[in-house]
Amino acid sequence: MRRTLELDGSDWEIQGFLGLDAGLRAAARPHRDGGPGWLPASVPGSVLDDLWRAGEVPDPYVERNSLAAEWVPQRTWVYRREIDVPPPDRAGRARLRFDGLDHAGHVFLDGSPVGSHAGMFVPFELDVTDRVAAGGRHLLAVVVEAAPDSEPQAGRTSRVRVHKSRMGYGWDFCPRLVHQGLWQSVRLDLVGAVSIRDVWASPILSADLRRASVRVRVRVDTAGAARVRVEVSLDGPTAGMGGTTVDLPAGECEVLVELDVREPVLWWPNGAGDPVVHRLSVRVCDDEGVVDERSVPLGFRRVELVANAGAPDGARPWTWIVNGRRVYARGWNWVPVDALYGVPRPERLAHLMRLAANANVNLLRVWGGGLIETEAFYDACDAGGVMVWQEFAQSSSLVESTPATDAGFVDRMTREAEVIVPLRRNHPSLVAWCGGNELEGPNGPLDDDAPVLGALRSVVERLHPDRIWLPTSPSGPRFHNRLDVIEADPEGLHDVHGPWEHQGLRAQHHLYDRGTSLFNSEFGAEGMTNRRTHEALIRPERRWPPTRANPVYRHLGDWWINEPVVQAAFGGRLPDLESLRRASQWLQAEGLRYAVEANRRRAFRQSGSIPWQFNESYPNAWCTAAIDHRGDPKPAYHAVARAYGAVVVCASFDGAAWGGRGPFEALLWAWTDGPPVTGARIVARVLSVDGDLLAESAGAAEVLSDEAVRLGSIDGPDRALPRLFILELALSDGEGELRAANRYLLSGTEHFGALLDLAPATVIVDLDAHRLGLRHTGGPAALGIVVEDARPADAPGWLELRDNGFELLPGERRDVVVTWSDAPAGGRALRVSGWNVEPVELRAGA
Repeated sequence: MRRTLELDGSDWEIQGFLGLDAGLRAAARPHRDGGPGWLPASVPGSVLDDLWRAGEVPDPYVERNSLAAEWVPQRTWVYRREIDVPPPDRAGRARLRFDGLDHAGHVFLDGSPVGSHAGMFVPFELDVTDRVAAGGRHLLAVVVEAAPDSEPQAGRTSRVRVHKSRMGYGWDFCPRLVHQGLWQSVRLDLVGAVSIRDVWASPILSADLRRASVRVRVRVDTAGAARVRVEVSLDGPTAGMGGTTVDLPAGECEVLVELDVREPVLWWPNGAGDPVVHRLSVRVCDDEGVVDERSVPLGFRRVELVANAGAPDGARPWTWIVNGRRVYARGWNWVPVDALYGVPRPERLAHLMRLAANANVNLLRVWGGGLIETEAFYDACDAGGVMVWQEFAQSSSLVESTPATDAGFVDRMTREAEVIVPLRRNHPSLVAWCGGNELEGPNGPLDDDAPVLGALRSVVERLHPDRIWLPTSPSGPRFHNRLDVIEADPEGLHDVHGPWEHQGLRAQHHLYDRGTSLFNSEFGAEGMTNRRTHEALIRPERRWPPTRANPVYRHLGDWWINEPVVQAAFGGRLPDLESLRRASQWLQAEGLRYAVEANRRRAFRQSGSIPWQFNESYPNAWCTAAIDHRGDPKPAYHAVARAYGAVVVCASFDGAAWGGRGPFEALLWAWTDGPPVTGARIVARVLSVDGDLLAESAGAAEVLSDEAVRLGSIDGPDRALPRLFILELALSDGEGELRAANRYLLSGTEHFGALLDLAPATVIVDLDAHRLGLRHTGGPAALGIVVEDARPADAPGWLELRDNGFELLPGERRDVVVTWSDAPAGGRALRVSGWNVEPVELRAGA
C-alpha cells in the first residue's frame, strides 16, 4: 500500500550562490553543516518571499522596493532539508515527486545527484529506492538555477524559449519580479510492486442526458508480471461500481473499466443549476488486498460552441451550450493570485472564488501571461460552477507577438503539453484549452497554421478530445474593438480585445452601442486602488501627485494612470487624492457596467463578455483590476455583478453627460438568464437629485427570455436638464413582484463637476453581524455611497458585501448583506462615505 511522506512546510532552508557551479558544489555536501548564510524557507514557496521574510530584501509590495529585489533571480538558490524515511516494503519503490520546480534545477540526496529537470508546469519524479533502502535520515538538496532569460511585455514573443509565466518579467500590472523556487508540493512516495500512475475518467452523455457511459482509463505500473483487480466506484448523487481482473506484464499498462450510469445528476455552471461534482475512486487489489488507490473529480456535463445568431459565414462559433441549454458567458479574466505565486494563499483563493460566484460569474479566462492554474484553483472552480478557459503560457509582446517556429521550441511545448493536459482533464470546470494570449502575425491573430499552435491542438485533441480548442484570443480576423475597425469591417469582429481604457463620457457609449462583435474576451477600464491598499502601498509624503510626474506612481501602474481623463470628466475640479480616487473608481464602474450591458443587449449575435481583469497579482496604485491585490473589491466589481444578474433591466443612451445637446432620451431593455418572466412591466423615471419627478414612462413585454427585449423608451423633461439627474428603472413580473432595478447617474452639463457642489445628505447607518442598514433622512440624494473595510490593510480576512457603490434617494432605505470572511470578531469595522455623505466608521458585533 502506498505511503506518502509529505515534504511541504517550513523545515527547509535556502542559500544563494553566484553561479550554478557554486550551488552544485554546496548541494554535493553529504551532511548538513552549520555554516553561515542559510535562511529559513518554506515549500511550496518563492525564493523572493523567503528572502523578504528573512529581512534580506525590503517589502517588495511597497512603493518601488521591488527594484531592490531584481538581483534575486540572477542567482542560483539551494534548498535543503533532512528527511526521515521508513524503509520501503519488499519489492517496493521510493519516488521523490516534485509537483513544480520553477524553472530548472538539480536534485541531490546525501550529496549525490539523483536527477535534473526543467519546466515549471511539468511535475517530475525520481526513483531513489536504492538510496533510501535502509531508511533513516537523509539530506535532500535542490539546486534552483538562475531564472531563464525571457521577454518582458515590451519585447518579442519569438524570443521566448521557455514555457514559463511571463508576467514576472515586467508587465503593465506587475513590475519585474521573476519567480523562482519550489512552487508546488514535494513528497516521497513509498509504493509497492504495483502502483497507480494516472486515472482518466471520461463521461459521455447520451443525447437526452439521461444516461452516461464513463470510460475510466487506469495506468498501472508493475515491478513484475502480476494479476490484479481494478475496482472503480462513483460516489455522489449518482452512484456506480465496476471492475475487471487483468494479468499485467512488467512496466506500465492501461486498464479500461466502463461504467453505465442511469439518470446522472449533471454539473451546471453558476446560475444555471447546481455544480454537482462526483468523486470517482479507483482501487487496485492483489490477493492480499488493496495495493494502491486514487480518486479524481468527475462531473456529468456536455459543453460545446455553436454558431452565433446572424454570424458571418465562416465565423468561429462562440455561443456556449451547456447540457443542451444556451448560456451567455458572464466572464472575467483571471491572473495569478499573487506575483509570488509559489506561496500558498488558500484563504485568498477561496475569497476570490466566493466573489466570483456572488457576482454571477460562470466563466474565467486564465490569461496566457500567467499560469497553468493549480489543482486548488480547479477544485474551487469545480465546486463553484465556474467554467475555465485555460491558456497555455504564451502571450503577446509590444514589438512582435508571433511564437517561435523552430522545431526545438515546438517540440518542447508539445512534450510539456503532453504532461500538462492529463493533469487537469478530469476537472468538469475545464471547458476550453487555448494556445495563448493575443498571438498574432502581420495579418492578424494566428490560427492553427502556426507551428506551435497546431502542435498544441494535436495534443489536446489526442489527450482531451471532449474539450474545446481555441488557437488564441482574440480569434480575429479583426483584433481590436474600435470604432474605426467597426466602420471599416463590421462583419470582421468575431472574438475581439479592447479597449482597456475608459473612452470618455460619450465615446464609451458610442463604441459599445455600435458593437458588431460576436464575443468580447478582453476589454476593461482603469481606476485607482482602494483606500487601505493605497495607504499601505505608498507613504503619505509620496501620495501626491498621483500622476506620471510621480516616479512612485509610474512604478505602480504607469500604463493605467488616466488622471487627465478623470479630471476632464469632472471639469478639472478634483482637488485631492480622495476625490480623484472616488472619481476614477466611479468612471471605471460605470464604463464597465455600460460595456457589459451593451454587449448583453445584443445576445445572441454577441454571446459573451470577459472584462479585464478580475483580480490583481501585485498592488498597483492604478490598475484595470476590479478587485485590488489585497482582495477588496472596487465599485467596478459590484457594477458588473449587477449587469450579470439573473434578471436585468437597463437602458441605452447617447452618453453620460448631456450638456449642449438635445433632450435626453433612452431606450429600455430587459432579459433573464433564468426561467422566462411573464407579464413583464417596466417603469422608467427621470429624477432630480432632490427626488423630484422630471419624466416617466412605462413599457411591457409578454415574455422575457435570454434575448434582450426592448420595452419602450423614455424622453427627458421638456425644460432644461438639471446639472445632475438620475434615470431609475424598475421591472416587475405579472404578479407585481419587483424582479430587477437599475439606476444611472447622469449630468445635464459637459461633465460631473457638480458632484463637488452637492449639499450634504443625511444618512443614518446601523450595523449588526450580518446586515448594514442605510436610511436617507435629509438633503438631496446620497450619491456614490461606498462601503469599505476600515481595518488596517494587514488585518486578516475580508469584508464581503453583496452590493456596493450605489445611490440613496430621499427617504429611501437599503439593507446590504455583510459577511466577515476569515476575519477575527474583534476589531471588525467598516467605513461608509459618498460624494455628499460624510465618512462614518462603525464597529461590527460578533
